[in-house]
Amino acid sequence: MKKRVLILGGTGRIGPGIIEEYCKNYRKSYDLVLGYHSRKPKYEGIKFVKVDLENIRSLKRAMKGVFVVVNLAANADADEKSFDKILRPNIVGAYNVFEAARLSKCKRVIFASSVHAIKGYPHDHEVKSTEVPMPLNLYGASKVFGEALCKVFSTKYNLSCLAIRIGAYVADDKKKTVCFSRADYDYTISQRDMAQLIHKCIMAPKSVKYAVLSGISNNRHKRMELNFTKKLVGYKPMDDGFEVCKKIKKKFRSSK
Repeated sequence: MKKRVLILGGTGRIGPGIIEEYCKNYRKSYDLVLGYHSRKPKYEGIKFVKVDLENIRSLKRAMKGVFVVVNLAANADADEKSFDKILRPNIVGAYNVFEAARLSKCKRVIFASSVHAIKGYPHDHEVKSTEVPMPLNLYGASKVFGEALCKVFSTKYNLSCLAIRIGAYVADDKKKTVCFSRADYDYTISQRDMAQLIHKCIMAPKSVKYAVLSGISNNRHKRMELNFTKKLVGYKPMDDGFEVCKKIKKKFRSSK
């Protein structure tokens, strides 16, 4: 029987691309269940379950028989200044997911952290996962809290917990927009690289109990160090944000 994997927050900015890549490349590896909060999404061949991140009972029901939980659910507004709007999804919700996973005897939680957890470092510093977090906003601070929960639940409850510091995610249909709106691509991550990294984390050996991983593509200049992530879970990023945008801009100029 294939593993059952639950994705929370799969209807947000990252989820649709991950599901698209799953259907193309990873469907044979595990069965995917998509948790939704209000509006049921439409994906052929994907199972759905309604969840409430503020209700552990709801989460436990959703996690019945689940091997790995991927938590992408959060208020992802880096400019959010209201702590109340961060508190419920990013603090309470994050804790509830870990606790429900523990109670449901899931084997692993993959937590979507963010590059905002380390944005306080100088721009030209390549941050290692072993360096202390340095957020500059409430959103980043909430992701540091989630990373800390990873360590607590891994150490205290033997739950495998992997946090991915996701950079600037670039869906396939947003490449051109990103290339012409950003000045730098050092922490971008493409759709296929993001999906591959999550897949590698899902399939990582049982011996991988805890880690904070870098969620970027193999960019020429890197905001976060990638060697540890590559070695630990076998991540093999296929894209370089600088090269992708160079080609897109060249094609745009030649078409004028």
